[in-house]
Amino acid sequence: MLFLTKLLPPIFVYPLGAAILVSAVGLVLSFTAWRRVGQVLLAVALFSIWIAGTPIFANWLTYRLESEFPPVDIETLPQSSAVILLGGVLGQPFPPRLVPDLDDAADRIIHALRIYRAGKAPYILISAGTLPWERATVPEAQLIADLLVELGAPRSALMLDPESRTTRENAVNVAAIFREHGWQNGILVTSGAHMPRALAAFQKVGLSVTPASTDVHASSSSSITLFDLLPDAGALARTTSAIKEMLGFYVYRFQGWA
Repeated sequence: MLFLTKLLPPIFVYPLGAAILVSAVGLVLSFTAWRRVGQVLLAVALFSIWIAGTPIFANWLTYRLESEFPPVDIETLPQSSAVILLGGVLGQPFPPRLVPDLDDAADRIIHALRIYRAGKAPYILISAGTLPWERATVPEAQLIADLLVELGAPRSALMLDPESRTTRENAVNVAAIFREHGWQNGILVTSGAHMPRALAAFQKVGLSVTPASTDVHASSSSSITLFDLLPDAGALARTTSAIKEMLGFYVYRFQGWA
């Protein structure tokens, strides 16, 4: 089931895969009696991938998610039992004691460390496992912990959940750890676009958590330039990420997980 949920959306839902699929169908039909239908499908696929790849559309779609829980000043966060750092921040394993080239999502690691150093919680709980088809031999939680230690966090302040593969499993496993230690509340650190689904999942399992969003890309600026209307690979990636989160949120609601 996990494999299907990761495989099907890129083909049938996400812009690039869906456009390729529709284009392929349109191309085949264009050589049959359904030639006009095929041409329309090709035009729709081309127009859709162009729209999805424009910065203005990516910003609009991403802002709908990120604006629900915007970043807050660390000083305003409450004292909590632990900072909960969700995974999905490191794409590939890296050699021990070698700091990788961190992408934007690794803002979560830095943000969690800043909250810990501000004295808002005595522990950082890292919830991040490895998907079955990934070749990594070390769970992502361990990789993140090693990096945090290199950045100055004491190993004694780090707790790991290396089994979680999805946001649902993040919430269930973290809730079990909280009950085991008698913790009352936490500060949830994840990307701004992921926060609506993550917060709903954690609240559904009975955890009291305060959102601390990071890795925010969109803005409410109304100014538009020519470049906002031109296709861009980064914009297409942000659109895809936003669609993934929106779809995931509704699936979680349907499953009763959020």
